[in-house]
Amino acid sequence: MYSPTRSVAILSLQLAMVLATAARAQQQPTPTAKSSEGGPVPVITGMMSYQSNFSPGTTDINPEFDPILLLPIGEKVLIESEFSMSMSLDRDQGQWGPAVVDHSVEYLQANYIAHPNLTVTIGRFLTPFGIYRERLHPLWIRNLQAEPILFSLNATSCNGAMLRGAAHVTKEVDVTYATYYSAASTVKVMDSDKQIGFRTSILLPSRRIEVGVSYNHTMGDNRHNMLGTDFTWNLQRVPLDVRAEALTSKEVGKSYWLEAAYRLSRLGHSPLLRNTQLVFRQEQYWLPGDPAAALNVINGMGGLPDTGTKRSTIGLNYYLSHGFRFNTAYGGNYATGENSHTWNVGLTYRFAAL
Repeated sequence: MYSPTRSVAILSLQLAMVLATAARAQQQPTPTAKSSEGGPVPVITGMMSYQSNFSPGTTDINPEFDPILLLPIGEKVLIESEFSMSMSLDRDQGQWGPAVVDHSVEYLQANYIAHPNLTVTIGRFLTPFGIYRERLHPLWIRNLQAEPILFSLNATSCNGAMLRGAAHVTKEVDVTYATYYSAASTVKVMDSDKQIGFRTSILLPSRRIEVGVSYNHTMGDNRHNMLGTDFTWNLQRVPLDVRAEALTSKEVGKSYWLEAAYRLSRLGHSPLLRNTQLVFRQEQYWLPGDPAAALNVINGMGGLPDTGTKRSTIGLNYYLSHGFRFNTAYGGNYATGENSHTWNVGLTYRFAAL
């Protein structure tokens, strides 16, 4: 018989294990990814996270464990894989619901460096549309634990092939590109849609600015097209990171998010200020022009609101060590008849071992 008390006890034990592992890691030297002969060696890395979300009448507890394997073969081939395991336990109006366990293969890919400007990838990989899915979605990387609304439009992995690379245009300008094809799959832990697309960007390394454009054409039952833009700016004079992403689609609607993260190190030299980061995100989602016609597409994606929505979130991250972070955030969701506020608090620990 399911016991909420036992589930909470198990989750508390998992949290204690995260804390104990982090404490031991702080006492050990950081491993390197080289053998005694100086060549590349396999690396096991990943993260453990314990997140809780609180809103009026509702509590949501989410432990997660994501191990990653990096396996170099010679100087030109890299095998990499991430397996995601998570559990969601909800308490609504005083009653605990069943614990829902989810697991999936985020990516399982082989990368071959065919040329200094070209890498060929085959297998399962994160869809290179925009910047959130491929670069920011891991819990130990993202500044706010809640995903933006836009992520629901592109929370996919591809089973297929990808070509990607970068090239110097001038001394001050680089161009990056990625183009991909994915086959349809209904395998539970490796599902994917049939889709094609690309992303290209202009990178100004000396100014720490990147501007990208993405396109995706998804086929099958949820056929739709998406066009996206993204922007990243890591300021040099102040410890401020600015990121933004926008997406438009006739079939699934439009959305954007804008996020700024400021490290308090400029305010003083104490460890408290050096290790503290403030974050703010503003985002919005608009339904497609004909929501009734797009109902099947929207329902197939999951996580999208059924009405136009605005969200504002402010958060704080405190880095207890290089790989151990405490996070908290407070956000407001504003939609017709569906206004709500959520408080998030959690711990994330990233590990690495040879």
